[in-house]
Amino acid sequence: MKKAMISECMLGVACRYDGKSKPLDEKILEKLKEKYELIPFCPESFSLPTPRPPARFIGDRIIDINGIDKTAEFLAGAREALRICKENNIKIFIGKEKSPSCGVKKTSAYVNGCECKCDAPGLTSKLLKEEGIELISEWDLFS
Repeated sequence: MKKAMISECMLGVACRYDGKSKPLDEKILEKLKEKYELIPFCPESFSLPTPRPPARFIGDRIIDINGIDKTAEFLAGAREALRICKENNIKIFIGKEKSPSCGVKKTSAYVNGCECKCDAPGLTSKLLKEEGIELISEWDLFS
């Protein structure tokens, strides 16, 4: 059975910035478990507390709502995700959309002072893709 890393919040773990989770529908989760050995990981909670101030991309930096640059912490989580993938021969990542870490198709950003969801991957997804890991958006699980 193939191994797939999955955003931990989609498995019901309360690791998101707001201390909550965003669990997948049980039917979708069962289908995933039939196809993959799921390896849960949250790159943000690896190096940041839960709960934590929300953060968004501003240019190529990740800044929290208090104006504090958290890029180094997000990068540490992304590198840990990559290390886990390499050590465990994981070739697939299933990411939570709109996350500055795990978004596959969209991520949160500030553009010209306004919050938006940009058509770009989060930092972890970007790093994993650069290393040859296949990305699957949570949105693709519904189709």
